[in-house]
Amino acid sequence: MSDEPRARRPLMEALGSIWRWFKPNFYRCHLAYFVVTILITSFVFHASNTSRDHGSGGQKVRYVDSLFLTASAMTATGLNTVDLNVPTTYQQSILFVLMILGDLSTISASVVFVRRYLFRKRIGDQVATSRHAQKLVANIDEELAARQTHEPRRLRNPGKAPAPDQSTGESPSPRPRWMTPSRRICGLIAPWETNLWRKTTSALSAWTANAGRQPEEHHYLSFRPKLDSRGRFRQLNEAEYAELGGVEYRALQLLCWLLPLHTAFWIVLLMVILVPYASIYQPVAEVLRDSQAGNMSPAWWAVFIATSSYTNCGLTPLVASMIPFQSNWLILIVTGVGVIAGNTFYPIFLRCYLWILSKVVPKEAEFHHSIAFLLHHPRRCYLWLFDGRTTWVLAATQLGLIATEWLLFEILNINQTAVDAWPLGTRIMDGLYQCLGTRSSGFLAPAMKVIYMVVMYFSVYPLLISLRTTNIYEERSKRQDPKKGRLRGLHIRNQLAYDLWWIALAWILICIVEEPRLNSDAPGFTIFAIMFETVS
Repeated sequence: MSDEPRARRPLMEALGSIWRWFKPNFYRCHLAYFVVTILITSFVFHASNTSRDHGSGGQKVRYVDSLFLTASAMTATGLNTVDLNVPTTYQQSILFVLMILGDLSTISASVVFVRRYLFRKRIGDQVATSRHAQKLVANIDEELAARQTHEPRRLRNPGKAPAPDQSTGESPSPRPRWMTPSRRICGLIAPWETNLWRKTTSALSAWTANAGRQPEEHHYLSFRPKLDSRGRFRQLNEAEYAELGGVEYRALQLLCWLLPLHTAFWIVLLMVILVPYASIYQPVAEVLRDSQAGNMSPAWWAVFIATSSYTNCGLTPLVASMIPFQSNWLILIVTGVGVIAGNTFYPIFLRCYLWILSKVVPKEAEFHHSIAFLLHHPRRCYLWLFDGRTTWVLAATQLGLIATEWLLFEILNINQTAVDAWPLGTRIMDGLYQCLGTRSSGFLAPAMKVIYMVVMYFSVYPLLISLRTTNIYEERSKRQDPKKGRLRGLHIRNQLAYDLWWIALAWILICIVEEPRLNSDAPGFTIFAIMFETVS
């Protein structure tokens, strides 16, 4: 009998190892969200095939095509194995929803909502055991209600808060183990501790009473914080941790409004412009209704293309994509602005919003404190919010890439018959539109196609390297911290080493599977075409 527990030990250790591997974290939840959503919607997409109303040819979409289309929409890949006029309108609406569910802004904003929930939950746990905390939270709720009605804030317990050493006779105890980096919430230092809650809430009350008399840079804090070379807070005591947590919670509240508002504003704005224009302007409406079978609704095309451009997915119900509108400047400008607002310049737009608000909102207002905190410590609260210097570098890099690609488009397409036939204005506008990431023509110089492939691969690098170089969670000492330029070069090399293996593997596997078509010179099957679509 004594050998039975010993015999079970390897099994328990194996199960424990498996559980540790499957233990939820951000990356596993992120992967599971995409995989599960794609699988479920692919079944729904395939099951919605009906015996009638199948677009142009009465076809049914195979499951493998359904899986590919849903994965393409969810991941903003923009590739399709069947023309999008073949699926029914209901199936197209599934792709429409997936483009939003998998969008960069939607995924990153969900993390902010989770962090705010964890902040609120922890505060709720403390309120249950602290009468002082109950009064404080009641004051905060009263303050939020007053702000919504534009009334001045009224605290139930006005006046000077008791000093921290008078709130209790106990001496401060050291921070418990859950305050160590390995036990932080969402990778950030938690701003509260159970056995010191009464003292820290007193400090919060004192800060709210003196918020208007703080230094210029960190006027939202009652103390002058010590920051390291990466902008992280150092040498904070328990009361300062709690005060910092209060400011950070309000900053998260602001982001929970700002991020969805940005997405909704741009998508709705594009729809408001494109829907009536496509429905009323006859040249556009006739192209949409008559250029392909199915009598597509111009309004539905406008709604779909507005969302597709904002999410940078590139899918469109029109088989000819944007080629019929290569001379329509309004459609090109509106959808082009949607492309940069939803992806390429997304962090830049957010920083601009906050900067403008910081100039408009009075500095004495608590709302300004939240804005200032986000401007001074952007990466503490949001993944795609950078400091001022990094934002300027990102903007210059993106504009430089667009200008270079635009110039090469105009130069390399000289003497290309199809392009030379365009009027000068159309050629300039189409070149700019191509550079913003949406295809409007297939008649390009061979060198231009190579450049597009390279640009597609490197298009994410400005955002990604900005993200890596501003990562406040990297633990490096000052002696080991390289210069900014060397650090960026290191990140680029690491990312190249990670990405190229996957692209090469996919390229080789496709060439192996499609070897008969490659050897028979089937239309569209070339080594370069496979490489182009793999990178895309």
